Amino acid sequence: MRNTQNIVAIDLGNSSGRVVLAEWNGERGTVREIYRFPNAYEERRGHVVWDTERIWGQLVEGVRAAAAETHGRIVSIGLDAWGAEYILVDQEGERVGEAFCLRDPRNVPAMMRAFTILPRKRIYEITGIQVMPVNTLYGLAAHLEESPEEWERAWVWLGTPEYYLFRMTGVPFAEWTNAPNSQMMDAHAKTWSRELCDAFALSLDKFPPIVPTGTILGKLRPTLASELGLPNTQVIAPACHDTASAVGAIPFPHDNLAFISSGTWSLVGTVLREPLVSELGYRLNLTNEGGVGDTIRYLRNVIGLWVVQELLREWNEQGIAATAARLADQCMDTPVEGPFVDVSDEKTFLAPGNMAARINAELQARGFPEEFRPRELAAIVFRSLARRYREVIEGLRQTTGKPIERVCIVGGGVKNEALNRLTALSTGLEVVRGPSESTLIGNVAVQVAALENTRSLKEIQSIASRLAFEGEA
Repeated sequence: MRNTQNIVAIDLGNSSGRVVLAEWNGERGTVREIYRFPNAYEERRGHVVWDTERIWGQLVEGVRAAAAETHGRIVSIGLDAWGAEYILVDQEGERVGEAFCLRDPRNVPAMMRAFTILPRKRIYEITGIQVMPVNTLYGLAAHLEESPEEWERAWVWLGTPEYYLFRMTGVPFAEWTNAPNSQMMDAHAKTWSRELCDAFALSLDKFPPIVPTGTILGKLRPTLASELGLPNTQVIAPACHDTASAVGAIPFPHDNLAFISSGTWSLVGTVLREPLVSELGYRLNLTNEGGVGDTIRYLRNVIGLWVVQELLREWNEQGIAATAARLADQCMDTPVEGPFVDVSDEKTFLAPGNMAARINAELQARGFPEEFRPRELAAIVFRSLARRYREVIEGLRQTTGKPIERVCIVGGGVKNEALNRLTALSTGLEVVRGPSESTLIGNVAVQVAALENTRSLKEIQSIASRLAFEGEA
C-alpha cells in the first residue's frame, strides 16, 4: 500500500465556503471538513457584488489550517464554485472593476438588448446553452456598455473558480465544465465562438484558454507557497463548476438515470456523450454544460432551495424562528396536489428580497389564496419544485430518447426528505441518493484521478465511491 496522500478541496458556495482535507491511501479515503466561513453577496452602489478580497483571505486561512494539520504535506489543492460569473483581471493580476454577482439587476435588461444584436435562437444554436440572464455573456455585455474603459484595461476575464485558482498559480484558464456556462462557447467545436465575440465586440484575445477537467496547473505561486509552508503542493483544476463536481460523484451508471443536484439551485438533467442542440431543446431551454470525463451535462436550471433560503432570511429578520431542517420535517405529509407557483419564472424569483410577497402575488394570479404561515409556504415551494422536476425530466426524455427509470439526488437536498418524497410521487420514478457532500467528493475524486494520470468518468466515479465523508451516513 502506498503512502497516504493529503488532498485539499475547496467548495466556494453562495452562502458559505468550505475547505476539506482528504486522506487517500491508493484504494480508499476519508474526507473531513477543517474550515468553514460564511459567504454572502453585497449590495453596493445599486449593484450586487462579491468582496473578492474577503473571500480570498478566507480561502488562504482554510489552506493554512490544512497545512498546519498536515505539517505541510499536501500533495494538491483544487477549488470549485458556482458558474456563469466573471472577473476582469489586468496584466499585473489585479482585479479590474467589481466582481458582479449573477443576481445583479443589470443582467436582465442586458440579455434583452443582446437579442436585438443576435437573435435568442441563434445564440442557442451556437452554444447549446440555456438562455438565462445569469450567463456570463450578458454580464460582460452590460459591463462593456457601462464601463468600456474597464474592459479595455483588462488582460483576461476569468470565471469565479478559475479566478481564485489563478491567484494561487498565476495561470489564466477556463476549465471545461465551467466554460460553457458563459454562453460564449461553440457547442460543437468546443472553442470560444468567434461569431458571438464579434457580434458583441468582445475581444477574443481577452479570453482564457480552455483546459480539460483534471489539468495540473502547477505549483503554488512562490510567495504564497512560502507563506503557507507548501513548497511542493500542486494546484489542480477539478471540475471547477460545482454541479459538475457533484454529478461526477454519482455512484450509479448514467444509462437510464436522471440527476437532480439539489441545493440553492436545482440542476435537473442527464449525462450525454456529445452535445444535443435541437429545436425541441431550444423550446424547452435545455442546456449542454461540460461534464467530468469529457461528457455533457444536459440539463435545465431550476431555481431551487434559494426560494426557501430567502424565506428563512425574511422570517429570521422578523424574529420568526425557522430552519430548513425543521421545515422539511414539518412538510413530510405534503400532498402532491395543492397550491403551487411556477418556480421556473426567473423574473419573479431570481432576485433577493420580498420572497413571501412574490410567492403570494403568484398564488393570487393562479387563483390560490394567500399564505403567510412558514410551514404552508415551505410546502408550496417543495410541491412547486417537484412539479417542475417532473416537467424537466419529461423534456429530457423527449429530446434524448433515453428511457429514464430513476433519478439520483445529490447535494444538500439529499437530506430534504419532504422534497424527495414529493419528487418520487410527482415523477413516478425511483429516487436514489448519492452523497449529500457530492461536490466536495467529486472535487477530491478528480484530483486523485489527475494525480493517477486518468480523466475517465468511470475511474472518477470509482474513486468517488471509495471516498467517505466524515459524519455522513
